[in-house]
Amino acid sequence: MSLLETLLKSMTSSSSLDTMSRRTGGNNDQMAALITAALPILLRALTANASTKSGAESLQQALTEHTETGSVAEQFETANIDDGARILQHILGSNSSSVMNGLSRQSGLSNDQVGSALGALAPVLLNSLSAASNRAPAQPRKPPIDLSDGIDATDIMGFMQMMSQAQGGAQQRRPQNQAAFDGSDLLGLLSMLK
Repeated sequence: MSLLETLLKSMTSSSSLDTMSRRTGGNNDQMAALITAALPILLRALTANASTKSGAESLQQALTEHTETGSVAEQFETANIDDGARILQHILGSNSSSVMNGLSRQSGLSNDQVGSALGALAPVLLNSLSAASNRAPAQPRKPPIDLSDGIDATDIMGFMQMMSQAQGGAQQRRPQNQAAFDGSDLLGLLSMLK
């Protein structure tokens, strides 16, 4: 199961949808439509942000700060909406308004409801990505990147870790005209998997 499928399954469970509906005033069908539309957008935006060295470092820092491990419904219930709004502004940047408007039209929720729901969803998404990237492999010496089961957070983090390690060892040997890893290799890899 891919990362997106796993996230969608947990975030659109009946208990998660009930919690989000209570928080925003929408109904479960609207919440399911919103989450189903929003997750791919947020994951793409996170990937784009991680395409630079500073963006990758910022994502890694955010993942270390978002480590809540309760059920997704519990995380939706206790999510800090202000933290979520800051995360969304960082992830979406100048596209925030247009994304919110589009998601509002698609889900049937007001812009305020979409903002509130995404404010809860953003920290839960980072918690989920953090948990996925920190899972210890159950098998002996699993490769850091295994695309045979689709791309997931472990693959993304493994790729970023490998490039970071390679960059550290090559700092002294790199010709001056060769750029350091800036995450664009990750975007290239992800674009090939469409």
